[in-house]
Amino acid sequence: MPPKKEERRPLEPIFSQNNFPFYQYQTYQQDNLDQVSQFLTYFKPELTQMMKNNIQENMLILCQSIGITLHPTFVKVIQNLDINDFDENKKFKNPEEYENDQTSQVVFFNSVKVDQITLKLLEFCLCQGGIQALKFCNNDLGQTEYSLISQIISNPECKIKKLYIDWQQIQPQLLQSNHLLEQLYLRSCQIKSPFIEILFQNMRNLKVLDLYDNQLSKEALNLIGTSLKDNTFLEQLGLAKNSINSLEQLSEIMQNVGKFQMSQEEYDEYRIKEKERDLIIERNKKVKKKGTEEVVPVLEAIQQFDNNWYIIRNQRLSLLNLSLNCIDENSFVQIEKFLNQTNEGFQLVLTNNKFEDQKALQRLKKKYNKKLMI
Repeated sequence: MPPKKEERRPLEPIFSQNNFPFYQYQTYQQDNLDQVSQFLTYFKPELTQMMKNNIQENMLILCQSIGITLHPTFVKVIQNLDINDFDENKKFKNPEEYENDQTSQVVFFNSVKVDQITLKLLEFCLCQGGIQALKFCNNDLGQTEYSLISQIISNPECKIKKLYIDWQQIQPQLLQSNHLLEQLYLRSCQIKSPFIEILFQNMRNLKVLDLYDNQLSKEALNLIGTSLKDNTFLEQLGLAKNSINSLEQLSEIMQNVGKFQMSQEEYDEYRIKEKERDLIIERNKKVKKKGTEEVVPVLEAIQQFDNNWYIIRNQRLSLLNLSLNCIDENSFVQIEKFLNQTNEGFQLVLTNNKFEDQKALQRLKKKYNKKLMI
């Protein structure tokens, strides 16, 4: 006789749903979180079959199955994020208009604390698809919550591409593993230098990074500039409202964006290194045992303009937003030098700074046209 199939346990709630008519935030012990994880793993076939094409309904189904109250974020219809919610000047392209995607569906936790189990259930729902963005605003997130958010955005099944963290202190637990995010918005998060360093180590696929209103130190700005040497996928960088009073504070960033003319000596040395690299590649092709290949050196891109050779750095970066800072006409020389070295299609945003000489500013605008937004 064929062996009997194992009988499935009935799907019964873990918790006794409380009698409060409204959601109340509460913390859970690790035992409770482990119970939820085991529940979701064991009953995944049944729960997946119950899922619908709507995250609001799916979260309600999961909460009822587990036995907890639905978070208020999911009581109303899923909100569409207004991508201009922080755009003080609508004349220039906002980073959140990236790829003309102005109506991406987003789960938006606005000014309400988020418990750990809700985040665990959210991860299960997100694996069903349909949502690409999460936004947390003024939620008093703690280490455990950041760890769970990190788990969500590093889960390839969730397909989260955009993450917004606004008006709350950031914690390093957010960056405890490599992530698949393409767009990250950390606004008014009291970011310090150590966080910047970890951020660029763990988020190498970022295309958009917005650090609005974080009062970044010179050290933090230098770290951003240094990190641009390795993080070459970045297309838009937002540093608005960070009390930057001179482009001198951005020297490390400017040294890693644009084209830089090579001397004949530098060009000759580059070609020598290029030949050495090509020889290593050829030798590696003949290696029979994997893992014993030589390390192939990475060379910066170079390009010829008007019979001169230039090193090209971060040619994908097309927007640097420095609006709402304290930059004045003392930075005109540095602004011109920077714009001269940037590629066509690049845009520097300097709206709402401290320029008093409007005539000189307009001359600068006329000279650089679309490259400069004032």
